Amino acid sequence: MTEHAQQFVGKCTFETLTRRPVYTDLFVPGEKILHISLVRECDWVVIAPATANIIGKMAAGIGDDLLSTLLLVDLPKVIVTPAMNTGMWENPIVQENLCKLGELGVGLIAPGTGLLACGERGTGRFPETEEFLEALFYLRYSPRNLAGKRILISAGPSREWIDPVRFLSNPATGLMGCALASAARARGAVVTLVAGPLAVRGPGGVTVIPVETALEMEEAMQKEFEPCDGCIMNAAVSDFRPTSSFATKLKKEQYPDFNLSLVPNPDILFGLGQRKRNQVLVGFCAETDNPLTEAKRKLAKKNLDLMVANTVVKGESGFAVSTNKAWIVNRKGESIDCPIMDKVELAGLICDTVASLFPQ
Repeated sequence: MTEHAQQFVGKCTFETLTRRPVYTDLFVPGEKILHISLVRECDWVVIAPATANIIGKMAAGIGDDLLSTLLLVDLPKVIVTPAMNTGMWENPIVQENLCKLGELGVGLIAPGTGLLACGERGTGRFPETEEFLEALFYLRYSPRNLAGKRILISAGPSREWIDPVRFLSNPATGLMGCALASAARARGAVVTLVAGPLAVRGPGGVTVIPVETALEMEEAMQKEFEPCDGCIMNAAVSDFRPTSSFATKLKKEQYPDFNLSLVPNPDILFGLGQRKRNQVLVGFCAETDNPLTEAKRKLAKKNLDLMVANTVVKGESGFAVSTNKAWIVNRKGESIDCPIMDKVELAGLICDTVASLFPQ
């Protein structure tokens, strides 16, 4: 902690809450040279929050206290998370210093926008915790086996409206699709996520295109498919939609014998398979019976490179749970049998399999 940091929260408070030593003094008697050993013994040095002062010191090579001195030892280990007033953040000198540090290998987690500590609104606030941890994950993830690839992913359910308060849908939350987007982004891909109504937080660092109906999803996927290098169709799209929807809420007293007429929705994945040129195309199928057989059949029918089949077992695999039991099937009919695992872990395995299909 710097001297100024201790004006906000005391050293003893940090030590009590974390049960870890807090270092504040450059000159501490002992066998180790503190500003060298602290850096050499760690994987990363994360400055969060990073003030304009410490950013300026780093850029100028100034070491006049413990923190600024240890930052001179191994710059590529350093990640800064700036937090300051908008005017300070936009100051060309601060931006010049950040550019200089970036060229020297320092990682940057950009500040958020919103209400600042000074009461003003603008860019410069410290990111929300989830955003901060996610950005840290992206910065330091390895391997970067999708670096430079443009990956298109669909996620979540579709909704087919009957009237303004009722729709046809399914229990998909979007967790698997969002995990795929995050995993691809961490591996260096430029990610576009076409998302139906999500019940989970969407990933940062990706372009999100919100949609609602199957027809809207089809339009978005077709538009984004041509320039992409790979596409993962994970969304749980409704197979049918009402022939027509009502402009006002249906009253059961008015329609005691109401019958709902349905028409099939387009098979978005089949349509993409017909347009496929050099893209790696991946599909998902959720099955209750014979998932491996169905995966192989659908892979051939839809002109896919991979099909991921997952079983639907309430509370265990499939919809509205954090785990999946899946098989990843390729064009040769070979399959990877994935035991029940966290969807985040499964997303990483799928993305690594996709990466292996690109020319090395």
